Amino acid sequence: MTEDGPVLGLTRRALVLIALVVIALATLVPTLNSYVSQRQQLAEARAEVARSQAAVDDMRAQVDRWEDPAYVAAQARERLLFAMPGETRYRLTDTSGRDVPMTSEQRVEAAASQGDWYDRLWTSVEGSSRLTPSDIPDPASPTEEPTP
Repeated sequence: MTEDGPVLGLTRRALVLIALVVIALATLVPTLNSYVSQRQQLAEARAEVARSQAAVDDMRAQVDRWEDPAYVAAQARERLLFAMPGETRYRLTDTSGRDVPMTSEQRVEAAASQGDWYDRLWTSVEGSSRLTPSDIPDPASPTEEPTP
Protein backbone atom coordinates (compact mmCIF):
# COMPACT_ATOMS: atom_id res chain seq x y z
CA MET A 1 0.00 0.00 0.00
CA THR A 2 1.01 3.55 -0.48
CA GLU A 3 1.51 6.17 2.20
CA ASP A 4 -1.32 8.34 0.95
CA GLY A 5 -3.71 5.41 0.48
CA PRO A 6 -6.33 3.99 2.82
CA VAL A 7 -5.08 2.53 6.08
CA LEU A 8 -7.12 -0.52 6.98
CA GLY A 9 -9.86 0.72 4.73
CA LEU A 10 -10.22 4.08 6.52
CA THR A 11 -9.24 7.42 5.16
CA ARG A 12 -8.09 10.41 7.09
CA ARG A 13 -11.47 12.01 6.59
CA ALA A 14 -13.24 9.03 8.13
CA LEU A 15 -10.88 9.08 11.12
CA VAL A 16 -11.48 12.80 11.64
CA LEU A 17 -15.24 12.28 11.33
CA ILE A 18 -15.18 9.44 13.90
CA ALA A 19 -13.09 11.57 16.25
CA LEU A 20 -15.56 14.46 15.93
CA VAL A 21 -18.52 12.16 16.62
CA VAL A 22 -16.78 10.75 19.72
CA ILE A 23 -16.04 14.28 21.00
CA ALA A 24 -19.62 15.38 20.30
CA LEU A 25 -21.00 12.37 22.18
CA ALA A 26 -18.65 12.97 25.09
CA THR A 27 -19.92 16.55 25.25
CA LEU A 28 -23.64 15.83 24.83
CA VAL A 29 -24.11 12.73 27.01
CA PRO A 30 -23.60 14.51 30.38
CA THR A 31 -25.82 17.35 29.23
CA LEU A 32 -28.59 14.98 28.17
CA ASN A 33 -28.20 13.03 31.41
CA SER A 34 -28.67 16.16 33.50
CA TYR A 35 -31.64 17.20 31.33
CA VAL A 36 -33.38 13.86 31.85
CA SER A 37 -32.60 13.96 35.57
CA GLN A 38 -34.04 17.47 35.90
CA ARG A 39 -37.18 16.47 34.00
CA GLN A 40 -37.69 13.58 36.42
CA GLN A 41 -37.22 15.88 39.40
CA LEU A 42 -39.68 18.34 37.89
CA ALA A 43 -42.27 15.59 37.39
CA GLU A 44 -41.80 14.45 41.01
CA ALA A 45 -42.15 18.03 42.26
CA ARG A 46 -45.34 18.52 40.25
CA ALA A 47 -46.76 15.28 41.65
CA GLU A 48 -45.92 16.44 45.18
CA VAL A 49 -47.60 19.79 44.54
CA ALA A 50 -50.70 17.98 43.26
CA ARG A 51 -50.79 15.76 46.38
CA SER A 52 -50.37 18.78 48.63
CA GLN A 53 -53.10 20.66 46.80
CA ALA A 54 -55.44 17.70 47.16
CA ALA A 55 -54.70 17.58 50.91
CA VAL A 56 -55.37 21.33 51.22
CA ASP A 57 -58.66 20.94 49.32
CA ASP A 58 -59.69 18.10 51.65
CA MET A 59 -58.87 20.20 54.71
CA ARG A 60 -60.81 23.17 53.36
CA ALA A 61 -63.79 20.93 52.69
CA GLN A 62 -63.57 19.63 56.24
CA VAL A 63 -63.44 23.18 57.63
CA ASP A 64 -66.45 24.10 55.50
CA ARG A 65 -68.34 21.08 56.87
CA TRP A 66 -67.59 22.10 60.46
CA GLU A 67 -68.89 25.60 59.78
CA ASP A 68 -72.30 24.12 58.94
CA PRO A 69 -74.45 24.03 62.13
CA ALA A 70 -76.35 20.98 60.89
CA TYR A 71 -73.09 19.02 60.50
CA VAL A 72 -71.92 20.07 63.96
CA ALA A 73 -75.25 18.99 65.45
CA ALA A 74 -75.08 15.65 63.63
CA GLN A 75 -71.54 15.05 64.90
CA ALA A 76 -72.56 15.94 68.46
CA ARG A 77 -75.47 13.54 68.26
CA GLU A 78 -73.33 10.74 66.84
CA ARG A 79 -70.10 11.15 68.80
CA LEU A 80 -71.34 12.54 72.12
CA LEU A 81 -74.82 11.00 72.11
CA PHE A 82 -76.45 14.42 72.44
CA ALA A 83 -80.17 14.81 71.85
CA MET A 84 -82.20 17.80 70.79
CA PRO A 85 -84.62 19.25 73.35
CA GLY A 86 -87.76 17.14 73.48
CA GLU A 87 -86.06 14.05 72.03
CA THR A 88 -85.46 10.85 73.93
CA ARG A 89 -82.31 8.78 73.35
CA TYR A 90 -82.69 5.03 73.57
CA ARG A 91 -79.95 2.53 74.20
CA LEU A 92 -80.54 -0.91 72.76
CA THR A 93 -79.96 -3.95 74.93
CA ASP A 94 -80.51 -7.62 74.32
CA THR A 95 -82.83 -9.80 76.41
CA SER A 96 -80.22 -10.28 79.15
CA GLY A 97 -79.99 -6.52 79.73
CA ARG A 98 -76.55 -6.22 78.18
CA ASP A 99 -75.83 -3.69 75.50
CA VAL A 100 -76.27 -4.81 71.93
CA PRO A 101 -72.90 -5.96 70.57
CA MET A 102 -71.01 -3.26 68.75
CA THR A 103 -70.22 -3.41 65.08
CA SER A 104 -66.60 -3.98 64.10
CA GLU A 105 -66.25 -0.29 63.27
CA GLN A 106 -67.56 0.67 66.72
CA ARG A 107 -65.20 -1.84 68.36
CA VAL A 108 -62.22 -0.26 66.59
CA GLU A 109 -63.32 3.22 67.73
CA ALA A 110 -63.82 2.01 71.31
CA ALA A 111 -60.41 0.33 71.38
CA ALA A 112 -58.77 3.49 70.04
CA SER A 113 -60.47 5.66 72.67
CA GLN A 114 -59.58 3.37 75.60
CA GLY A 115 -55.79 3.54 75.67
CA ASP A 116 -53.69 2.81 78.74
CA TRP A 117 -54.94 3.81 82.19
CA TYR A 118 -51.95 6.07 82.84
CA ASP A 119 -52.51 7.94 79.56
CA ARG A 120 -56.12 8.58 80.53
CA LEU A 121 -55.05 9.64 84.03
CA TRP A 122 -52.44 12.08 82.70
CA THR A 123 -54.92 13.49 80.17
CA SER A 124 -57.38 14.03 83.01
CA VAL A 125 -54.73 15.79 85.12
CA GLU A 126 -53.75 18.02 82.20
CA GLY A 127 -57.37 18.82 81.44
CA SER A 128 -58.12 19.78 85.04
CA SER A 129 -55.24 22.24 85.07
CA ARG A 130 -56.57 24.28 82.17
CA LEU A 131 -58.69 27.37 82.64
CA THR A 132 -61.96 27.74 80.83
CA PRO A 133 -63.61 31.07 80.03
CA SER A 134 -66.14 30.45 82.80
CA ASP A 135 -63.28 30.18 85.34
CA ILE A 136 -62.12 33.74 84.66
CA PRO A 137 -64.12 36.38 86.59
CA ASP A 138 -65.69 39.22 84.63
CA PRO A 139 -64.06 42.52 85.72
CA ALA A 140 -67.25 44.46 84.88
CA SER A 141 -69.39 42.52 87.35
CA PRO A 142 -69.31 43.49 91.03
CA THR A 143 -67.31 41.10 93.13
CA GLU A 144 -68.96 39.56 96.12
CA GLU A 145 -67.32 39.99 99.47
CA PRO A 146 -66.86 36.72 101.35
CA THR A 147 -68.97 36.55 104.46
CA PRO A 148 -67.09 35.89 107.71
